[in-house]
Amino acid sequence: MPFESILDNFFSSQRPMFSLSRRVWNPPTDIFESGEATFIKIEVAGLDESQIQITADHNLLVVRGQRLNCPAGGPAQEKANYHLLEIHYGQFERVFAFSFTLDEPSIKATYERGFLVIEVRKSPARATHVSVQVIQDEYEK
Repeated sequence: MPFESILDNFFSSQRPMFSLSRRVWNPPTDIFESGEATFIKIEVAGLDESQIQITADHNLLVVRGQRLNCPAGGPAQEKANYHLLEIHYGQFERVFAFSFTLDEPSIKATYERGFLVIEVRKSPARATHVSVQVIQDEYEK
């Protein structure tokens, strides 16, 4: 049983597997579908909307941001004597790969009460017409 709990802790970690900086963090995220859309809900309390960037490219959605080291109204970290520090500060980045092409113009994002909710939809199927050129085989001549 101890080995299984070690594996569970490893695979359920909120921290990135590898990071060059200790300041990178992965905010908790929920992904769910409802009707025609897929929703990504990310917990990023304490950020201003100017601290969040969302980029879409084909089937990838990238969410980046930064929570400043000193929260508004809080003491500067270097002068504080912390007893517990569970809130992550610094930069974060989450990359979501979808099995479909995103309809980039229809992506919507709202930020309310510490939660960023992004709505994505599939790109509508587009018909493509391809002309076929028939080449006569030399052996048939």
